[in-house]
Amino acid sequence: MKFRTEYDAHKSPKLLNPEEPAVLIGSCFTDYIGNRMRFCRWRAFPNITGTLYNPASIANTLRIAINCNNVLDCIRESTVRNGSLWVSWLTDSGATTYDLHDTTNRIFHGFIRLHNRLFEARTLIVTFGTAWVYELREHPGYIVSNCHKFPSDTFIRRRLTVKEITEEWNTLLKLIAKQFPNLKIIFTVSPVRHLKDGFEGNSRSKAILQLACEEICSANPQADYFPSFEIMNDDLRDYRFYTSDLVHPSDSAVDYIWNKFQETFLSEESRKLLAEGEKVTKRLSHRPIIHGNSQLAEYIASLEESKAIDYYNAFISAHPTMLHIDE
Repeated sequence: MKFRTEYDAHKSPKLLNPEEPAVLIGSCFTDYIGNRMRFCRWRAFPNITGTLYNPASIANTLRIAINCNNVLDCIRESTVRNGSLWVSWLTDSGATTYDLHDTTNRIFHGFIRLHNRLFEARTLIVTFGTAWVYELREHPGYIVSNCHKFPSDTFIRRRLTVKEITEEWNTLLKLIAKQFPNLKIIFTVSPVRHLKDGFEGNSRSKAILQLACEEICSANPQADYFPSFEIMNDDLRDYRFYTSDLVHPSDSAVDYIWNKFQETFLSEESRKLLAEGEKVTKRLSHRPIIHGNSQLAEYIASLEESKAIDYYNAFISAHPTMLHIDE
């Protein structure tokens, strides 16, 4: 007797190569998957310019990073004072400082880094978190990436439509295809629940994102879809797979989704390579526990570290494009 409907992963025709760099952008679920990739020594770079939740802000960030010519103008236009802090409507609070120049400089270097990583990458993974957006009341149509705890009357809150999302992304993907013809793009909808929108608001928002992803992938041959949201809600569908806040997926849930991702987009040879890369990382982070003689403990720890470095060097020598220690 079966007590659960398990997601059966189907191998995508767009297989990925872990020896080629990847850029990930979008909601906090982006970091979950990106960190799994990096732990396996995949040169994956998640949310270089900060966490983004809605499709409009993600598209705007990519557009600025690709063009790069007017990035400083966009940053200056977006940077405002919030009390004693300088914040940007383009980014999350990661770039916030007490100094205008410092904040601007941090954001600028983030966009330049994203620009450079896009030219290296062969995979772009985009995670939509919510269809709800906040527009500046004084500048209708200007959608912010983060509200930075400004008063609610600063914004007009509304929900993007499927048409708005698909039109913007179809236009953007034409630009991406022209600039990066070898770039594979994978869309997914974050399984993280946005309960501040209410149960109905969250469900309808996710439905809009799912429909938009379907239309985008149908219209763009370089794009594919991975059902993170569906796996979480239709396969796992149990609160034991959430953290204590009952909103974010637990580590075991993320690991499960990560394994399904590998089954979908990686060959058996690539999966073995990532397993080997995971062993490298574990050996680099391992510190033996020796009780008693401190000199003996230091000697054994030094010996183990040396062996781990040798193991890492052999791996990188065989696979030079995988993630290096200093990245």
